[in-house]
Amino acid sequence: MNSKIDEWYKFCDELKEVGRIISETSDNTIDENEGFRYVLRLLRLSTEMYFEHCNPEHSSFYCLSHETGKIGADNPDNHYLNANIDSNNSYLIEGNIGGVEYLSIGVKENRYSLDGTMVSHDEIDLEKIDIDQDGNFQVTLKRGNNQNKNSLNLEPASNMIIVRQTYKNKTTDKKAVLQIKNTSSSCKSDILSDKKFTEHLSQSLDFVKGTVNTFNEWVNIFKKDHMNALPLGNQKFFQAAGGDPNIQYHHGYFKFNSDECMVIQSKIPVCEYWNFQLENNWMESLDYRFYPIHLNSHTADLDENEFIIHVTHEPIDAKNNIITCGRENGAMLLRWIGADEQTIPSVKIVKIDKLND
Repeated sequence: MNSKIDEWYKFCDELKEVGRIISETSDNTIDENEGFRYVLRLLRLSTEMYFEHCNPEHSSFYCLSHETGKIGADNPDNHYLNANIDSNNSYLIEGNIGGVEYLSIGVKENRYSLDGTMVSHDEIDLEKIDIDQDGNFQVTLKRGNNQNKNSLNLEPASNMIIVRQTYKNKTTDKKAVLQIKNTSSSCKSDILSDKKFTEHLSQSLDFVKGTVNTFNEWVNIFKKDHMNALPLGNQKFFQAAGGDPNIQYHHGYFKFNSDECMVIQSKIPVCEYWNFQLENNWMESLDYRFYPIHLNSHTADLDENEFIIHVTHEPIDAKNNIITCGRENGAMLLRWIGADEQTIPSVKIVKIDKLND
């Protein structure tokens, strides 16, 4: 038997172990079914990242979270872009902001395949980027690059760029257009050698394992400490997995019966944008293509500077009603972007027939 098929069999055996984790940590058949789908989605995303966009000499943007591939409480209002980089190179990102509400570019150390973390090295958002009257901009990336306004600094361990584009309405707003290119003097050619194939295959699976383990650990914390609640939580903990330092993350876990409603109320702090979303047990946003599973600062019906959200399993006639699509349990998240204070919403479970009492 040759070594390549041995590597393939090893890959398949280790993938089985990921499936075992899914099966053993699922509380019901819905969670288990969606868990196995989650693994397949992660495998699709990871092989695209490591096999199709792996060469930092020819960096290109790809989407690591989208409508049918989701990681760690992906935002339905966001369009995500990722690029793999080598900090020994220098890069230029250029584009047009389109109709974007919020845009941030982060330099990261992607360690999902090692320990499930993604350390932030440098960040920039629209407020710190010079943009011309037509919406065009450029951002440079290189070592020791922190003097100019439109610049990001690369650390020795920097290996990924994450772009977050947030929209009032992602289906109708004009998308930002971005591209990245290596501006170093030499760009090496690339071929899929035996060594690289082995590395990419291993990295793809390690990414799947690291992602599953990280967010399974988060969900267990939320089940224990954030049940039917949206506390502030440890923001450094959330940012260690790739979160934006400009965002307050209020993660929670919901569990209630079909004859009940989860009522969420909050004052709205001064902020650039906010949104609330529902997720399944694996912290994938629910299917926002077809169902009302999230609200934001532009789509919610507000009472001056306050909101009330009614979460039910199926639609009811209530203000700001979003649905779990029949699920009795799952994760949830409220984001405040650029908030000037910490605001924690109230969450209570009420019988649907008692809502108007």
